[in-house]
Amino acid sequence: MKPKRRRRLPTTDDGPPKNQIFYFVDSNSSSREKRAHVMRHHVQEKRRQRKASNADSDSEKMSNQAVRYVPWQDQTLEHGDRRLDATQDAGINGFSSGSSSVFRAGYPPLKPSSHSLAHIQSTLPVYDMPRKESIGSLPVGLSREDLELADFWNTKLTYWSGQNKHMKDHIFRTAMGHPLTFQAVVLTYCARWKAQLYNLPEGSEVQRHVGQAARGVEEALAGIIPIHEDYLAMALTGMALQEERFGQKSIARAYIDRAVQILRSRAGSNNAVEVFLHYVRYIMTPPKPGYGIDSDGKQWLLTFLRGAEELMREHNTPAYLSEVPQRREAFQMDSPLFPLLSSGPRPSQVPIEARMYVVKDAPTQEITRTAALIYITAALWDFQDSPSKMRRFLSQAMAMAREHGLDRSQACETLVWLLLEERWDADLRDAERGWSTGELLKTHKQLRPDLQFQFTEILMSFLMMTPPIRGINTFAEELNR
Repeated sequence: MKPKRRRRLPTTDDGPPKNQIFYFVDSNSSSREKRAHVMRHHVQEKRRQRKASNADSDSEKMSNQAVRYVPWQDQTLEHGDRRLDATQDAGINGFSSGSSSVFRAGYPPLKPSSHSLAHIQSTLPVYDMPRKESIGSLPVGLSREDLELADFWNTKLTYWSGQNKHMKDHIFRTAMGHPLTFQAVVLTYCARWKAQLYNLPEGSEVQRHVGQAARGVEEALAGIIPIHEDYLAMALTGMALQEERFGQKSIARAYIDRAVQILRSRAGSNNAVEVFLHYVRYIMTPPKPGYGIDSDGKQWLLTFLRGAEELMREHNTPAYLSEVPQRREAFQMDSPLFPLLSSGPRPSQVPIEARMYVVKDAPTQEITRTAALIYITAALWDFQDSPSKMRRFLSQAMAMAREHGLDRSQACETLVWLLLEERWDADLRDAERGWSTGELLKTHKQLRPDLQFQFTEILMSFLMMTPPIRGINTFAEELNR
């Protein structure tokens, strides 16, 4: 029986490059045996590195209740001509640029509005919330302007692929669990999105929400605001998303790294919060996309492709396909997964009159398509020794896509969200899969655009069990130029 693939990987976004490791094989072995030998040792090395890093963090796991203060790592963040020095003496350990605090300390702390929710409901139309009872369950009294922002989230905000309602509703409902989380995830994001939509400067509404949410996060980390770690991690992730889209990417990376520290340091995290964190990490762009991949990253990409090729050869036999017919059916042109995973044009489902609401400069479709290809390939590797698990996983994945209308809407963003939710049978779930997908995706983003495309085309060919037009050797040659 073949060893299980485990992918416990480093999670920091800016770690130092690792030394390349060479695995020696018997020259008399077949090509297949050599590939299996190298891949087995490569996976074991990744597993060993993950165990070593976990040993250092186990003693510092946070409690599952209120958050204690954990200092941010001292670091210097650069964005254009501005430098942001992280120290333990200012802001969230000091995000500052010159004399202006990123956290806008002059703004009041987060607190309920003086307007009662009952009064607001009596004077405003009922907005289209994800559930009828949602407006009465909001965690904090909202002003008329804030209710408008919440309505923007639920009825206006959209990607080129559509509104992705399932994903938006889950984020909205989970964020309702704490006032700080709701403000950081929904209100602050929509305030900045609204300003961009109407080509407005970031005025008092934006500054109020950004300032209150940033100060709230700072006070939560210091233990002043009682908040469960999951909700704090979600607030940090929400701040990362809006900084990524509308602010400074260096600050976004600092926020997301802190959220990763919270959720990665312990088991039992809220699944909805972890899915949101994974999704935001996936769609964030690296500091210098398209360049700077190290030798270890190159080796990982090639190992992953060769593992996928080996799976294709093992599965593409009459005996296996008679036992698991879903392996061929799942990725053919008449499958609901095919239009989501294949390259090619994806016409927008957004009506022309609503396209002004599409999020600008966010290439989420191609990024999430790549993430889905990586996730599914990793899952097939996990289930290679169990035809039963392979059958059930592929059947449930196709049923899930049909259930959510993805065979018609082709929203790759919702597809990867559903994969991360892992609503499979219990023995098919693996929380580690979402983390390792994010790490490999981060490496993939460092490739040149043409190599990014070639990587995904090779993966899709292997899923369809057809030889790729440009194979792994060609990819490797261009990768190492």
